[in-house]
Amino acid sequence: MAKTIASLLSLLLISNFVPQRSTQGKEYIICGNNTQQKIYYATSSNFSKNHKGEKALDDDETTSWISAKGDDQWIEIDFGVKRIITDIVITAGTKDNYNTITYCILQFMYDGKWFDYSRVNFIQKDKKGFFGDSTYQRTVKVNVKGIDASTFRILIPHDATIDGYAAIAEIAVYAGSAKLQYFDKRLYNLCFPIKNGLFPENDSGYPNAPRGYRGGIHYGLDIFYYFKEDNFLPIPVDETTPVLSCADGVVVRADIDYVPPTEEEWKSLSQYYQKNPATFIKRSFGGRQVWIDHGNGILSTYNHLSKIDGKINTGVRVKKGQRIGWVGNSGLLGEAQGQKWGQHLHFELWVDGIYLGYNMSLVDIKRYLRWIFAIRDMEEN
Repeated sequence: MAKTIASLLSLLLISNFVPQRSTQGKEYIICGNNTQQKIYYATSSNFSKNHKGEKALDDDETTSWISAKGDDQWIEIDFGVKRIITDIVITAGTKDNYNTITYCILQFMYDGKWFDYSRVNFIQKDKKGFFGDSTYQRTVKVNVKGIDASTFRILIPHDATIDGYAAIAEIAVYAGSAKLQYFDKRLYNLCFPIKNGLFPENDSGYPNAPRGYRGGIHYGLDIFYYFKEDNFLPIPVDETTPVLSCADGVVVRADIDYVPPTEEEWKSLSQYYQKNPATFIKRSFGGRQVWIDHGNGILSTYNHLSKIDGKINTGVRVKKGQRIGWVGNSGLLGEAQGQKWGQHLHFELWVDGIYLGYNMSLVDIKRYLRWIFAIRDMEEN
């Protein structure tokens, strides 16, 4: 008997032991600046593709997960690993600017089953102890008193819905005073560096794609097309296409005195870097560049420019959406040959000293970039 108890205690002492649950079929988000962590979520239903569960996890209370009309509804959050949690803050959402739920139930999973932990009321009691229609409180903080959990669920019973729909605007998780950052808010809603610019059609235009001509990999995003708002047809960028700063910041590099390589120089450098690690690049294949420090660990670079705006120089402060130059093919073989082919903007984001996309899969890179450049003020509640 003593040996059995000792064995059980030994098992319980295994660091952060969590039974593995299947994440098959679940959606997920990339967690904060720790892009190695995925937080999975699942919902009972979605009103539309613009109202999926991630809307309750985007740190934006103006957007909501909204269910389809029906019976009991729920949204499940699965961290995949043990988490210490002291508080969960739930903000009820709206549909067509109307409240949708009167209460919900916070549930945790134990032994493969959900159990009710706490009822969360959005209609608060009046002085006489009754629930009043005029005392609606959208945001409610649930003190869970310090628990270890990897999975929880917000259940909205059908009788808790006002018109059959359930909407949650935000689910915030705290460990003491530290709030879990679902997304890296430093990158929240940046300006795309080309107006109406389009993401690359080919995988080679994303970070981590191989670059044979210099024996390395791609660190940024290649933008070859934009669209006109009257027909949305793709149009190739060229030297007349303005390049915009993705956010406020200070210029830390501006290649005002850039000199193009000759074709012979370009090919010689290409042959060298295909066979040697690039520990120092005397003449970058990025060509004429502008780098902008946006503060708080975020830096952006704009490469292959044909020309830099006359107002841009090192030390100049720029605003989000300000023109810093024009698209080109500087640094590429086309420029070295005196040709215009290959014109595009190579755009990089660097976070805490490493390029965005480092050690991420292509699927996750695309997902994260689309979150960064989402036009949130155009989305409906």
